[in-house]
Amino acid sequence: RRFLQSTAAITVASWTGGKSFTPWLSPVVAEDTVTETPPPPPPVEVVPMKRFVDTVNPSLFVIEIPQRFFSIRRTFKYDLPDAKTGKGRRGGTIFSSGDMSKAEVIGVERFPVRNLLEEEGYNPTGDLSTFTSIGDPTAIATLLLRRREKDKPGTQGPALLNSDSVALSSDGKTLTFSLRQEINVQKPELLLEQEGMSELFRTTLAKATLTSNDGQMMAVFASALDQDFAGPDGVALRKSVESFVATDQSAKN
Repeated sequence: RRFLQSTAAITVASWTGGKSFTPWLSPVVAEDTVTETPPPPPPVEVVPMKRFVDTVNPSLFVIEIPQRFFSIRRTFKYDLPDAKTGKGRRGGTIFSSGDMSKAEVIGVERFPVRNLLEEEGYNPTGDLSTFTSIGDPTAIATLLLRRREKDKPGTQGPALLNSDSVALSSDGKTLTFSLRQEINVQKPELLLEQEGMSELFRTTLAKATLTSNDGQMMAVFASALDQDFAGPDGVALRKSVESFVATDQSAKN
């Protein structure tokens, strides 16, 4: 290619008598390649969180919750679950938090491990300090689901356990799982017109722990409608569940 270019230059120079040559046609200049810069991705919305430390004596737990959530720690005697049966006017719930405008709720429950098993007809004996010693993790998650179903509102269908979500910590003291349930819709055609959907489902993340080491099981449940759970609110609720820590009571007893 270089040889051809050199020969052409000599030929042009001879034809013009050695004078500079002005081409008849302007050289072809390749058009500038314009690379469009893609628009930056939309900023990831992060839900602000706040730390809730139980100040009741004894302090039972610590949890991170969305900043906009209300929070109620039950302290009135008759609102709290009985230490032996785990039952009270509000079931086993000792803490509630949420955003009612979006039907997002976080609840903390506390009840005796022995009571959970006895209600299902079992006679618990031996070591109950870890989920490993109690039994199969999926079976335990099912018992916890049944316990919650007893107090569920009538507007909700039966909750279903996602068996693939059941996980046990290496020390056998923390059990996590998720639930999903359908919300009964009175006017699906109206919901379709307003929201573009005719069905409503709720996802619940759960974490049960035996780290209080006092014979009590503590569990946190965080739930939201699927359309909200799929966004930043779902990330925030997952953070809440992951952050939940039951305070060790063994040294206080």
